Amino acid sequence: MIKKISEVQLDSVGKRLKAWRKSLSFKLKDISRRIHVSQGSLSDLENDKSLPSARTLTNLCLFTDLNLCWLLTGKGAVARVVDEGARESHLYREFLLAMQDKKLRELYDRLVRIYTLGDNQKRANLVGYLTGADPGVQPR
Repeated sequence: MIKKISEVQLDSVGKRLKAWRKSLSFKLKDISRRIHVSQGSLSDLENDKSLPSARTLTNLCLFTDLNLCWLLTGKGAVARVVDEGARESHLYREFLLAMQDKKLRELYDRLVRIYTLGDNQKRANLVGYLTGADPGVQPR
């Protein structure tokens, strides 16, 4: 659920960043993982103890819909409009980043091999297991 961001007292990058995060009901760890910075660094940014690096700004742009112009100046819309083609390329970038993890890449290769080469029973077992193991899927 997205909450409305109040314009009151958002006079710094850190305050705007924190207001944006809280409006989406994200925790520090959620955003820090998404943009590849430590929770401490993100906390320092939100508390105006530091300014975002070029890498952090790039990752905010790549992995969120946060409007960097609003973040830096307070002007414009909070979120930028992302078209469907950009969403697809965003998913591809996330996939490429995930594939840098050797264990995850090996698991992905096994999953694809089982799904493409396995019989119907193996595919059904795989789908059933993943559905049951996925914390993002509610059981029926």
